[in-house]
Amino acid sequence: MTSNWKRAFGAATLLAGIALLTPSAAAQCTPAATTNGPDVIVGDVALNAGGNYSSDGTYEALAIGTTSCNIGNVWLNWIASTNQHPVIGQTLYRYKVVNGTGRFEQLGQGWLKHGFFALSQGLCCSGCQSTDGSHLGVHCSDPYTASRNGSQSGAGPKWQVNANTGAFTYPPANPGWSGSIARRVQVPIADLENTGGTTRYFGAAQYVTPDDAAAGNQNNNESWREASVSGSGSAWTFGQMGSTQRAQYALKAWRAVDPTVTLTEVQVPGDGLLIVAHKVYSLGGGIHRYEYAVQNLNNDRSVGSFSVPANGVTISNIEFHDVRYHSGDGIGNVTYDGTDWAGSHNGSTVAWSTAQTFGQNPNGNALRWGTTYNFRFDANAPPVAGSVTLGYFKVGGQITAAVEVPGQGGPASFAYCFGDGTATPCPCGNSSLPGSQEGCLNSLGTGAGLIRAGTSSVSNDTLSLTGTGMPDSSVLYFQGTTATNGGLGTVFGDGLRCAGGTNIRLLQTTNVLGSSVVPGPGQPDLHVMGGASAGDIRTYQAWYRNSAAFCAPDGWNLSNGWSIVWIP
Repeated sequence: MTSNWKRAFGAATLLAGIALLTPSAAAQCTPAATTNGPDVIVGDVALNAGGNYSSDGTYEALAIGTTSCNIGNVWLNWIASTNQHPVIGQTLYRYKVVNGTGRFEQLGQGWLKHGFFALSQGLCCSGCQSTDGSHLGVHCSDPYTASRNGSQSGAGPKWQVNANTGAFTYPPANPGWSGSIARRVQVPIADLENTGGTTRYFGAAQYVTPDDAAAGNQNNNESWREASVSGSGSAWTFGQMGSTQRAQYALKAWRAVDPTVTLTEVQVPGDGLLIVAHKVYSLGGGIHRYEYAVQNLNNDRSVGSFSVPANGVTISNIEFHDVRYHSGDGIGNVTYDGTDWAGSHNGSTVAWSTAQTFGQNPNGNALRWGTTYNFRFDANAPPVAGSVTLGYFKVGGQITAAVEVPGQGGPASFAYCFGDGTATPCPCGNSSLPGSQEGCLNSLGTGAGLIRAGTSSVSNDTLSLTGTGMPDSSVLYFQGTTATNGGLGTVFGDGLRCAGGTNIRLLQTTNVLGSSVVPGPGQPDLHVMGGASAGDIRTYQAWYRNSAAFCAPDGWNLSNGWSIVWIP
């Protein structure tokens, strides 16, 4: 970035007098520790022989071992026989190429393991501060084997847990059960094949606990690892491959397989996190396949409908995929309904919805926390910028996510200029994780991610930009008219400048718990801030203060960039 650009932004004024971050205990953990209360993550996901069980001829059963790590600066409650300990969820996913297009689907889920005693080991961090077992100490880890997590007698259902707040009922519901697959991760045998080629499997595990949620750290509680599958008939074995991808929700495994997959995070106000992943494939002859996967990480309201705008477009091959509920896991010890969501195209929208509302049946088939559903169709139109709509199940209302939808041509919005080695190399070898879609790493060991939500419409502007993974320092959100260096970015401070051309300051604010959002309450719409009109393509980025001792002497870093198309 030129000195003229720096002066235009008033770099000295913006960043002067802001306290520099100093090295701290954060550097002692992988990933970097937070500085806000207890923070439990899954440090290791283990798929091994101890978690393989006999099938019933239709479903295989497995359990996944986990090692939890407290990367926070306050010990984590682990008090047995109360509702002040973690519960542990386990899931299995498959990536498979079908007719030339990739699908990432959840195949199975299990009941929850209830924690009862925490050891004081050091998997993720140095300097474990050991406790008496009723807490997971600061920088300590605790292993649970697959066989322990697969214990049927102590397992509890998910319906009694609010994964956003961490609150749950104890003791858990305990309906009668029998057989080797009850309450464990159940996978249809019809969905199993030997690992290899274009078929890959992934195990994921998630911890939920009240004090972690109260500290605002509930969104990094899932990790995943690639799994091996071998066998035939009714005898299958699950193993592990590669390393655990810590503090990453399961849909990031799809993007690890295919870096062109786009992830859109939707943080529901007052509730948990939903993630919409999507990929559009050209099938030739003007036909495109639209593949969407929606993961409910910890949203309590749940999702009961999903719709995609498709006005004036010919739609075919509408499909839906969910995951099986089992073992009396619903309210009143009744298994949740598994009726597929019906999909239809009414001429303007492709829509799916559960067969029954919450008022009609609280055990209706909804996208609940810890589950991922898939929606797909073919259209005779290429992708353009738009938004899908997710309707809540438990309460009224809906929320949107910015993705690609079928349209009649024109450019699409997209994230670009990542500090993960796919763009210009970061200045100090401080690349973020491959496929993370974040900026170069900062002194906390994280890359800043710029996330968009809402619709970039000048007549109905609901667009917002959220920056994550930053220190609690000053941050400037700005707009450009071009993508710097053809979208690859140029080195600037500790990161990459991605948004160039004519630049406009949108908002200067201060991060809280590593994140901030523009526009905030009572602030003008983004198109008003930036003077954007229908048809404009504008680029966006977050520029934030960082420790001068970390990398370059300038003492700042940046997020990835977004190129956004403004529509009427």
